[in-house]
Amino acid sequence: MKVDFEVLDKILSNHQKFLAGDPDGEKANLKNAELFGTNLIGVNLKDANLEGASLRRAILANANFEGALLKEANFKHAVLDGANFKNCDMRDAKLKGVNLDNTDLRGANLSGALLDDSTFYNAKYNSETIWPEGFDIKSIGLLYIED
Repeated sequence: MKVDFEVLDKILSNHQKFLAGDPDGEKANLKNAELFGTNLIGVNLKDANLEGASLRRAILANANFEGALLKEANFKHAVLDGANFKNCDMRDAKLKGVNLDNTDLRGANLSGALLDDSTFYNAKYNSETIWPEGFDIKSIGLLYIED
């Protein structure tokens, strides 16, 4: 589903109202949305549904996805430096060639995720973080931090 800027702006505005407890707000539902190359630096999509969304080459530095549903989302070659993925469902997400430096992955479920050629310098994780089977977390610059 291709989402134009005007529709996306309305979805994001309603989501901010939702997060603030405004009864006129609505949780963002961007399931299967096509957001190729979109600039969403610092966007707050906490608890949003982005299952299966295509965010290829999107600029999402410092974005907040805490608790969001990102299952099967495609972030291939996206810029995610400093993004918050705390407690996200990222099962089977495509994160190939992604900058995950300085991100918060504590409590994230990354089982089945494609992480080839991605960077993790100073990315935070904890005992609740679930990695893809066989993924070697040693020597990639991760920071182990418990809450």
